Amino acid sequence: MSFVVEPCFPADASGLATTMMTARLTDPHWAFLWEDPCPDDIIARAIDRVPWNLITGKDTKRHQKVINAETGEVVGYARWTLPPVLAEKNNVWPEAQVAEPTPAEREIYEKKYQAGTKNGRLIGMKAGGMMNFRSAPLEVVDARITRDGPFLTLDYLTTAPGLWRRGIASMLVQSGLKIADQYGIKTYVMSEPAGLKVYLNHGFKLVETVSTDYSQYGGTEPMVHHFLVREPVSPQPY
Repeated sequence: MSFVVEPCFPADASGLATTMMTARLTDPHWAFLWEDPCPDDIIARAIDRVPWNLITGKDTKRHQKVINAETGEVVGYARWTLPPVLAEKNNVWPEAQVAEPTPAEREIYEKKYQAGTKNGRLIGMKAGGMMNFRSAPLEVVDARITRDGPFLTLDYLTTAPGLWRRGIASMLVQSGLKIADQYGIKTYVMSEPAGLKVYLNHGFKLVETVSTDYSQYGGTEPMVHHFLVREPVSPQPY
């Protein structure tokens, strides 16, 4: 089985949503966010949101997928954010920039997104103070680290659960690191424990770890996140 990194398109919505949601639901902390963590329902709602998420923020967002070269199946996905110093340039990483849709397509994508969204989140996610409680300490550390930018930020990385440890995540990480090194930009990521080894293997250094006990909301164990930074290799002026 061989794998290939390719651009993302709105037509990839089903494959991207399936890969993202099935992977996320293996994390008990994420599954806990749902009133009913039924994979089929969550994936169906996510499919409706993916095209809009791909086409918004085009100046700064970059998206890539990995496919099974034999079947075309989506097996991995990464989303990156360019720092302003790169976003203001033209033609930075164009192969990872989603094409501008037609006005009619944009209207359709937005309507589908809104139909699956409530208060900015997928319909079916729990409400209340738990979300803010879990995210608040992460936001504090994120703000402190990113003051030392600019950074090329890896916002999202996922691999289909049945294909872990097959090099798919590394392919996506390496693709972004080539851009970071090309422009002499540091790279930043917040990782869950399952992804830590991938980043350490690619030159990231662990900066800080946050463990959040949310047992008051029903959590059975602390939620752990690692913050990592990688310095550019052979940096060039940007």
